[in-house]
Amino acid sequence: MKLSQKLVALVLAVSALSASSLADDAYQTHCASCHGTTGAGNPSLGAPNLTLFSSAYLERQLRGFREGWRDTTDPSTQTMSAAVGALDAGVVADAVLAIDRLPDSRKISVAKPAAGDTDRGADLYTAYCGACHGTNAGGNDALGAPNLLGLDALYLARQYRHFSEGRRGFHADDRYGKQMNRLSRSLKDPSLIDDVSAYVAQLSQ
Repeated sequence: MKLSQKLVALVLAVSALSASSLADDAYQTHCASCHGTTGAGNPSLGAPNLTLFSSAYLERQLRGFREGWRDTTDPSTQTMSAAVGALDAGVVADAVLAIDRLPDSRKISVAKPAAGDTDRGADLYTAYCGACHGTNAGGNDALGAPNLLGLDALYLARQYRHFSEGRRGFHADDRYGKQMNRLSRSLKDPSLIDDVSAYVAQLSQ
């Protein structure tokens, strides 16, 4: 290899390391306090496991927090909207890059609502959720449907209620959120929502 080629290779390698470091710094500085250093989340803060989501889904949700796609009456939504709104687009992109490189931690133990009937939840999931999120809850980016496998049941139930109550998916620019907002109205009984959430949560146990 010629000297000039070696120099170019060295510059590219250093640039890649620098970009990686910036991404890691962005995540650890702005996200880790709630979502954890490994991205596994913290149910007590309403902070989901970020390693379970695709980059496309994360980018879309972060855009939503920045642009007011979420109702901010929920404390965790307030926190996210304020935190992301204070960041420039480059930092947000760096954080997504860092999350994408974190190991998938979907095998963690997750809680489920005590009242959740997983047998009934399985039937409801097949009837109302599986067409978009997949038979095993792995999601489908082509449909804008995120992976659900590994998320804790309380988070799942809370987000479903936010959709069915019109607190998510109300913004004109939130294409996939509007889709979920409409579909979520099929289940309004709180016990049925808990059943579906319990079923999805136990899939990863």
